[in-house]
Amino acid sequence: MFEFIKKKDNCRLAYFNIAFYAAVMWFGGLALATHKLEQVYELDYNISYYILIFALLFFIVVSLAYILKIFINFSDVKSDFSHPVKSNFFPWIWKIFLIFSIWFLSINQTLATYFFIIWVIIQSIFTIIIFRRWIVQPMDLISMNPLWFLPIVWNMLVPLAWAPLWFVELSWFFYSIWMIMWFLLFWIILNRVIFHNPLPQKLIPTLFIFVAPPSVWFMSTTILNDWIITDFWKILYYFSLFMFVIIISKINILSKLKFFMSWWAYSFPMAILTSSTMFFYYKTWIEFIYYLGILFYIILIIMILLLTYNTIIWAKNKELCVKE
Repeated sequence: MFEFIKKKDNCRLAYFNIAFYAAVMWFGGLALATHKLEQVYELDYNISYYILIFALLFFIVVSLAYILKIFINFSDVKSDFSHPVKSNFFPWIWKIFLIFSIWFLSINQTLATYFFIIWVIIQSIFTIIIFRRWIVQPMDLISMNPLWFLPIVWNMLVPLAWAPLWFVELSWFFYSIWMIMWFLLFWIILNRVIFHNPLPQKLIPTLFIFVAPPSVWFMSTTILNDWIITDFWKILYYFSLFMFVIIISKINILSKLKFFMSWWAYSFPMAILTSSTMFFYYKTWIEFIYYLGILFYIILIIMILLLTYNTIIWAKNKELCVKE
């Protein structure tokens, strides 16, 4: 067995893609969006629980595969961690702990707290590592893409659950990191997308990530300001909605792209937009937002079906876990 795993060319796990964690977090995002749907629309189905359990099992399978890759092809793991694109997927590995902490708040606050503490420790370490890399190592503007939002976008999710209960100042700490860095990165990445060479084909779906930050900012800021939705917070939500319309208007181009694992970048931002829409309706009771939330949830389900189907086809054609 050990002789076999040393032969990287004979083992497909040697090239297991870190982007699989994006698929894991998609199911986590679907669980949160479904949980919000059940709360806001008063549905007593508890489907979100089963989605969350599936997300956990999927997380375990993907993690075991990547751990095996560490033993089989450690040099490739080191290369992923230093890569200007792939390194941004590493924060997805432990984000399942944050998803679980948010979901379990309404069921078992002690367990949710443990999940949260684990996430805070790991997230803080990784955020410092990423920031040091940005400061110390020279960065090529051409290598920048919306995936750069990922290492810090998760900081903004903290207030969604924990600010109303405990850790208020800690929520403000993570919130401040995200608010400043998103504002700066947004203009830098927008400049790269508009004024420089087009993104590589496999990274074009990551443009959907532009949808998520304003939505999360809208929800977090509302919670940190005593659940009061001001005109400025509405601007954040509607800007997120605008970015969604802009990107979806390119559906004719997106539908013609060859499938890559980066397509899963569509999913979590869509889950965030869906959750923020339901959150918006819950606070304003605007009838239009009510139907918009349902529409976005339907789109979310269609996405999971299409992405899962394409991933299965990719696996069937032996295009997964291949050397790039």
